[in-house]
Amino acid sequence: MVDATQHHTTSGSAHSHDHRSASRRRLGISLALILGYMVAEVIGGLVSGSLALLADAGHMLTDAAAIGLAILAIWISSRPASIEQTFGFHRTEILAAMLNALSLWLIAAWIFFEASRRFGDSPEVDGGLMLVVGAIGLMVNAATAWVLHRSAGESLNVEGAFLHVLGDLLGSVAVVVAGVLVLSFGWHIADPIFGIVIGVLILASSFRLLWKVLHVLMEGTPAHLDLHQLCQRLEELDGVTGVHDIHAWSITTGYDALSAHVTADASVMGDPNPVMQRLRDIASTEFGIGHVTIQLEDSMDGCDEDHHIEHPNVRPDVYTATHRHDG
Repeated sequence: MVDATQHHTTSGSAHSHDHRSASRRRLGISLALILGYMVAEVIGGLVSGSLALLADAGHMLTDAAAIGLAILAIWISSRPASIEQTFGFHRTEILAAMLNALSLWLIAAWIFFEASRRFGDSPEVDGGLMLVVGAIGLMVNAATAWVLHRSAGESLNVEGAFLHVLGDLLGSVAVVVAGVLVLSFGWHIADPIFGIVIGVLILASSFRLLWKVLHVLMEGTPAHLDLHQLCQRLEELDGVTGVHDIHAWSITTGYDALSAHVTADASVMGDPNPVMQRLRDIASTEFGIGHVTIQLEDSMDGCDEDHHIEHPNVRPDVYTATHRHDG
């Protein structure tokens, strides 16, 4: 006897919708701040002849593009599911995060190339103008980062835009320091040096984001989810004899999915609904999984898949050969 059920948590969907609305609002505010200052920084970089300032302005341009892309991704991801896209368009936000991470590499490459040209012949720069424009940029970037930081922890899409802004914030610090060195000591070479510092900071901020994106795209187990503990909790239920063929992955940030086969004894199979409800509640309520699919079985006969994970079992009395947790 086999019984299968699928469960989608409505509260999880509403929670995700609230996050998207808040993220879209914060991204809109950030975009206005970035665009408003970017023009001034470009003009300041051209007038002063500062590479560090122009590099920072170029990064702010990509900040604006990154934020715009994040807003577009949120809009697309809110479209309903269809027969062609049964999970909807949630992965659009993950793809936007990947594009933002890769674009950071292109920016860093341009900065390194331009800085290498200036080491041989460091042009004079207007340190005073660098200092003023950089200080204003520091305040703008700090305000933008503050607006985005909360949503960045809830969405890889917003985190991609946030890392652009954070890299720019650190870049503004570098511009200010370079301006002080030029004004105080006439060290014009500080400009390309700090241009490289900005490039390194940009690369560092992108690697972690790209790793998270690839983990989602490879359908890795969500980092916050302990599958061993989940299996143990499911097997603690009376009548449940094992869990196998378990898969957990993220559709997008904050929206996780689970599928599993659960074996149970004859007393459960006679009236499976109470146990099925408890299994779903554990997965969705205790572990925050939004899309739960569980198949209840009286044995593992006929289960040909070999997707079994090892996990410590807290009930030795029900651990038998039928568990087949042999990786």
